[in-house]
Formats: sequence, structure tokens, C-alpha cells
Amino acid sequence: MVPLNYGAPGASAALAARARRKAGSAPTAAAALAAAVTARALAALSDTAGASAAVRDARTIADHLDGPETADTWVGYPMQKHHVHLSQAYTLMGDSSSAYAAQSDARALTSSPSVMTRALLTMDTAACLKADGDVGAAASMAAEAFAGLPASYRTGLIRSRAKALHRQLSGKPRDELGQALAT
Repeated sequence: MVPLNYGAPGASAALAARARRKAGSAPTAAAALAAAVTARALAALSDTAGASAAVRDARTIADHLDGPETADTWVGYPMQKHHVHLSQAYTLMGDSSSAYAAQSDARALTSSPSVMTRALLTMDTAACLKADGDVGAAASMAAEAFAGLPASYRTGLIRSRAKALHRQLSGKPRDELGQALAT
């Protein structure tokens, strides 16, 4: 996920595909995560067909996980994590209705102290609003989410998602999000 989260989706897609092959055909947390990261990476590369196939793979695997495979640990793949990954994949594919559903499912499974997860989901929602034509709401939502984070959280992945949205905006919405990014 590191290459994906820091702007190298091609490298991420290659690593995730390799991980998916090594994970084999059994439903494991590793296989589900590899499929989900493949979906996000391919979506970031505008390979909608490949991303859709990887989403189906991730869903199929996740539906068959149980016990320790679903633990909320570094080696587990809980449903909350699954929906967060699907949110990003669908958002990048431009499938807002599926993204909104994944965001809703992820939020329902995310405990309130999970500040970063909630902020990332909100950035996905804002990106969907922009894609759906509600540019003002997208900018306001992203700016509010970003400005509401502690300073130490306003770096890395959340900043890169906010900046990606900012680059797609113009006029007052761009200025509004730009002011939040400057804080």
C-alpha cells in the first residue's frame, strides 16, 4: 500500500498482483488485502475493467473470511478495512453510488476515535460530490474535514487526497480548500 498511498499506483499494482498470486486461492486476509489494493491501484491508473475485476475478487474473498482472518490487526482483514478500500476504489473509478455505499458501511463499522479513517472516508465522499457536480459541497466538506484534523494528521495520505481534489477545483471552491490546505 505504501507506493499507492504516495503516488506510485503502477508499482503498487505490480506488488499487489504478486502478493495476490502468492496468497493462493484460499480465502485469507492476505488474499483479500492484495485484491483490494489491486483494485485501488488499477482504479488510480484508470483501468476500470481491471479494478472492477479486483473489487469482485476482494468481495468474494472477504465474504468467505472468518475467525482470525477477520481480526482488526496488521495481519487481519476486518470488514471495516474492506469497505474503506472499496470506498477508495469506487471513488477512483467514478462509481459514486457504490462509493457512497462503501463509505456508509465503513463508517458504521469504524469506532469514533478513528480520526484518520473517518477523514479519509470524508475525502472520498468529497471527491464523489465533485464528480457528481456538487463542487461547492465537495470543497466545503474537504476543507472542513482537513481543517478539523490535528496538525500532525494533516500530512501524508490525507494531504495528498485533499491536494488531488484541490487540483480539480476552480474559483471559490478551489480557494476554500486551498485556505484549509494552507493551515
